[in-house]
Amino acid sequence: MGSFKKLGAFALLTLTLFASTNFVIKNENILPSKTVNKINEIAEELYKKTGVKLYLAAVKNMPVKKIKDYETMLAKELEPPFVILTFALKEHKVDIFSKPKDLEKRFDKEQILSPFPWSGTIIPLLESHSKNPQAAVEAALLNGYADIAEQIAKSYGVELKSGFGSTNKNIYILLKIFFYGTLALILMNFVYRRYIKK
Repeated sequence: MGSFKKLGAFALLTLTLFASTNFVIKNENILPSKTVNKINEIAEELYKKTGVKLYLAAVKNMPVKKIKDYETMLAKELEPPFVILTFALKEHKVDIFSKPKDLEKRFDKEQILSPFPWSGTIIPLLESHSKNPQAAVEAALLNGYADIAEQIAKSYGVELKSGFGSTNKNIYILLKIFFYGTLALILMNFVYRRYIKK
């Protein structure tokens, strides 16, 4: 009977620790609490279903010269397997770090960090809201984080109920429309001024 009580107490402690895990390991007043809560919701489900921990570190200033060095510092305090999405506001830098390294095979880092609106899920959003940079950062980090989580989950053959699903695809479509629409307007303006206006 005593062993059952001990086992029950251990299970309760484990569940309590898991429930209170904060996967946003650095947040220097960059992300609001609602976004942090959503990230933790996605992260907890991903960890439960795949065993992979997905962290986010968002700082105002990079404490070292290279973002890779900062990620290595953070990694010393974490237990593999994990992925860290790192963002430095002042330097305008973003990166994804994995340990073990072959964990990168479970998501497309190049696509996620692409500056092109038809591919990237972070950088195009960072640059799409020049009038409200804080909202741009929030949207970009949440969108990129969800993209990483969903790609990892898919590689394990599972689906995240807390993820965005088709929302990311809709964002890509809107960005494509905006990007190509802008290009079309520039081209039309050029043609009008060069040939028609004369």
